[in-house]
Amino acid sequence: MRSLIFAAALAAFMSAGCSSKLIPGGVEAKGIVLLDGEPLEGATVIFSPSGPGRSANGMTNEAGEFSLGTIEPADGVLPGEYQVAIIKSIVDEKRVTVDPLAVQEKTGQFPPSPPNINIVPRKYANPQKSGLTAAISEAGTSELKFEIATK
Repeated sequence: MRSLIFAAALAAFMSAGCSSKLIPGGVEAKGIVLLDGEPLEGATVIFSPSGPGRSANGMTNEAGEFSLGTIEPADGVLPGEYQVAIIKSIVDEKRVTVDPLAVQEKTGQFPPSPPNINIVPRKYANPQKSGLTAAISEAGTSELKFEIATK
């Protein structure tokens, strides 16, 4: 009898666990980011709730597409209103120290990190100032689209 109850509980647990990788109460949210009309690869997209809630984020792929995650990548987002930030920067290769350990031996300090070059204008890095917003319904969405410009 015990093994029958255990098997039934295990089957229920497995079917519930396998049916969705979304967070409890979460919905799927996907979209695309375009910079100057072109897909933006390697950008971080951050959804910050306008009221109570939890932030979510995603990383764009080579086609500029992203899926939001709250705890883990692509595990969904809670429905609600969000302010959005989009960030992408790269290290200024011209200012990278060739041998940071040699600098440390000579000066006793590590060299400062080289500055980043912002690919996306800095105004988009702050969700409260970016001007970008999104509403996620109880049904989720796969049609989020953010078109930003460098000028």
